[in-house]
Formats: sequence, structure tokens, C-alpha cells
Amino acid sequence: MTASITDPVNDLAGSRFAMLPYIDELRSAEGLSHRLGFAVRPRRIRVKPGQSAIVAWQRDEPGHLGEFADWGFTAVMTSPDKLANARRRAARHGQDLTVHEAADPRSAGATGAVLVSGGVLADPRIGKHVARTLDHLGGDLEIIGYNPARRLLLKHTPIDGLPEIVRIAGDSQLHLVEAGQRWQRADLPSLPVEFVGGRDTATRSPWWGTGDLRDRPDPNIAEEVGVIIAELHRSAVAGEDGRAIGSPLDQLETVGRSLVRLLPERETVFAELLAELSRRLGPSRELREIHGDLSPDQVLLANSECRIIDLDRTGYGPVGVDLGRWIAACRVDPVQNGLERPFLDGYRSAGGEVVDPGAWTAWAMLVAALEPWRSCSAPWRDETKRIVDLARTALDEKVPTTQVAS
Repeated sequence: MTASITDPVNDLAGSRFAMLPYIDELRSAEGLSHRLGFAVRPRRIRVKPGQSAIVAWQRDEPGHLGEFADWGFTAVMTSPDKLANARRRAARHGQDLTVHEAADPRSAGATGAVLVSGGVLADPRIGKHVARTLDHLGGDLEIIGYNPARRLLLKHTPIDGLPEIVRIAGDSQLHLVEAGQRWQRADLPSLPVEFVGGRDTATRSPWWGTGDLRDRPDPNIAEEVGVIIAELHRSAVAGEDGRAIGSPLDQLETVGRSLVRLLPERETVFAELLAELSRRLGPSRELREIHGDLSPDQVLLANSECRIIDLDRTGYGPVGVDLGRWIAACRVDPVQNGLERPFLDGYRSAGGEVVDPGAWTAWAMLVAALEPWRSCSAPWRDETKRIVDLARTALDEKVPTTQVAS
């Protein structure tokens, strides 16, 4: 293998985090392009430390064969059985897996590791679901998002119909359809969600709007979203039939372990932040229905109207999750900075209570601090350290971030 030009410090951090070979290559556009024989950009990496890693890539120059030839994955597999199963599944849909190399079994942590690549239809987890869904779609297809082994997002324009967004996942999307139905019944502005082809792993919704709130920041819409989320939070208290989200503190502990492996020099800082957040957030009192992944890019716009999308993390949880995620998004990305205050003003004006926003903002920043690494950003170290510093600043806040406008 010809070595790519990489940062030795980042390579060491990636290998230590993943406990697998080839990780630096998977995250490097240069290394991955050299391996594949054509120019690509890594889009997102998923890792199970010591077991497997998979990265989604996209060609730099679109080919003449269409969308599904321009996207694919490259993965590290350590289980011969999983590799054999992946090959069988790919062959079932007329796809091939390319085996690039097997790591030296004498190297640390590399026993049995094999580097393989394939197209989206050969994805070891969702490939079969994609193939089955395509049987029910005609017209034009455009891939707008690919999270390997997790989900594929398509813009589908039927021959005789209006565009729609199709979401294909590896697991049942019943919770997403049910969430959409709850929001529709409560007159909360979202989009209808329906299954595709009678299977519960693929859904469709209308293609709506002219952009999202991140790309087109509008304080008036942000204030309206605050009102809508306050209505959501008071719509229902958790019951036995509710879908509870995972514990925010458990989620933070899981992310914290990964952050320590990537940035061991910040271990003391992470431990202090976790201890403080555990003290201030503690066991949740009353659980309400929440969006679960709220941010300006989840708000679609059309003139003065909006729709809130991506309800797959909706469930019963602490309302601080929604508030913290929104504030964190606005502070991490300067483009969204002006959307924090109007959102909170709208939330409070509709009766929403903001309890310890600094702690929830710090929590939201930390659970998202791995995003630069996962999205294969080259300067991920600086970006992650900046996010951690912002979390420390948020945690030091002693008063609510804003007051209701008079």
C-alpha cells in the first residue's frame, strides 16, 4: 500500500479510538482515492472499536452511470463470517465487494482485519432494504445523504408526480411514522410520513419548502419554532405507551469515553465536565414529548411558513434536551448565532420554562463533540477542542441565557 499524506498525531488518535488498522486511510480523501483508483471525498465514518469501521464516500466528479455509481463505502471487517455474509448479500443484488487488503495479523489489534469496498446496494446493513425499496420507485433519484450501515436519503421525483424525500433504514421506522401522526393530530407543523412498498424500513414524505433555517436564518421563524416546541412539550406527559429516549447522562458517558481515547490530554477536563453535569442535571423529573434532535437545519422554510422534520429521535425525555440542542447549534455555528434568543423568547412567551439552560447546552455540545471526527473533517482536533471549550463556558453561566423581550 502506498502511504497517503496524513497527520501522524491524528492517525495515532484515530487508531487508538478505533483499535483497528486503516482508520487514517478511511478518513483521508487522498488515501481513500488512491485505494479506490478515483477521486472521492469521505463523508461519514462509523466505528465499533475493535470490531469494524465503515465510511461513506462520494465521487468528486459525477460519472455517467448515475447517482448509485457515485456513492459507496469502504469498510474494515474483522469477522470472516460477517465478510462472507456481506458478500452473499451483495451478490444477491448483483453487486460485488472489492477486497483490497488483509492487515498483517501480527500487528497490534489487526488480527483478521480486511479492507473492502462496495456500492450503496452492497452496504452490509441497508443494501437489501435499498434494493427492495427501489422496486417501488420510478422516475428520477438523487442521493442527498448516506450514513453507512444506518440510512440512505433520496430525493425521488416520480414520472407523473411531485418530488418526495425517501428515507431507507436498517431498522423499523414505525416510531417515525407514529411520531409524524402524533404531530399531525396535534396540529404541529411537520410533514406526513408514510411507508414505502409495505415495508417498515422505508418511508416517504413530500419534498417541501425552499431551504432550511440554518441556510436562511430568520429570527421571526426561530421565535415561531420556540412557540411550537413549547406546545409540543406541554402536549403529553410520558405514559406506559410512550417511547422513552435513552438517558442523557448515559449518552454523555458513552461519548466521554470516546473523547478520552481521541483526546487523552483532555481527560481531566472531560471528567470534571461529566461530574458537574451529573450533579446539575441528575435524574429527570417529569418527562415530556420532545423532538430529540432540534436545530435550525431541522426547520424547513417556505415564505413565512415552516415545517419541523426528522422526528426519528422523538420520544419522552427531559425538555432540556431540545433547548440545549438548539442553543448549542446556534453557538457552535456562527451562522446560526442570531437564532438563539428569538427561539427562547418564543418558547417562554408560550409558557415554556427554561431550567438551567447552561447545563443542557454544555450537555448538547459534548454529545456532539465527536461530529468533526465522524464527518471526516481534517482539522477535527481543533474543532472538537473548540466545542469542548464552548461547553465549559456554557456550564459556567449562572443565569438564564436570555430574558423574555418586553
